[in-house]
Amino acid sequence: MAGGELLPLRPHHFALDALDSYTAAGDDPGRMVPNPAKKLAAARIRAPGHASYLTNQMLNQINAPVEDAYAELTAAQVPARVRLGDLSPQMKRLEQEVKQITHAIRMSAFNSQSMLAAALHGHYARAADEAYALVREALQDSGDIVPGDGELLIRLDPLTAPRRTAALAVLCQQATRARACYPGTDLVLRYEVKPHPEPARATRSQARTTAATITSTAPRQRQGLLA
Repeated sequence: MAGGELLPLRPHHFALDALDSYTAAGDDPGRMVPNPAKKLAAARIRAPGHASYLTNQMLNQINAPVEDAYAELTAAQVPARVRLGDLSPQMKRLEQEVKQITHAIRMSAFNSQSMLAAALHGHYARAADEAYALVREALQDSGDIVPGDGELLIRLDPLTAPRRTAALAVLCQQATRARACYPGTDLVLRYEVKPHPEPARATRSQARTTAATITSTAPRQRQGLLA
């Protein structure tokens, strides 16, 4: 890129929801999972009339049926976790790689949006109600990329209202003070906002003046016609 060359900056829509994958892949049969037999065995031991421990006094009272009680206690030794392949060999689960990437992007975007919205407090009168809406509008804003000597200027277009443009200018000043570099280069990022165009205001003023002139001259024209 030549120095001073203007490159258009336009908002992009990445459609992250379309990246979600629901493709099923084979699960690891050696993965240890909870054993449902453990819960059933524990329930039998805790049932009324069944003891989970034995004392000498209990052994004396039980005497003959002690073997049966010992067998029930042995059932509690069922392992708490078993191989998934033994429990459900055909188990499937969704692929994790794509979902992890998209979730990481969403988390980063949410954190960035929250930080920008918090930075507006004290600089934007309606930050409590409109901070996130302003940030969303700013992130979708267009502008120019101007490469320079050791820096990369990001010049954003003004927003829909002057007060929002002023708040965006504050965010640009804070981002510029961070002196972050464009990834893979030594160019320091600098941000600024274009001012609102003045000709549009002049045109509205001229329109009001023209309308007032037509209104004031209309009675005179009617009088001349009557004469």
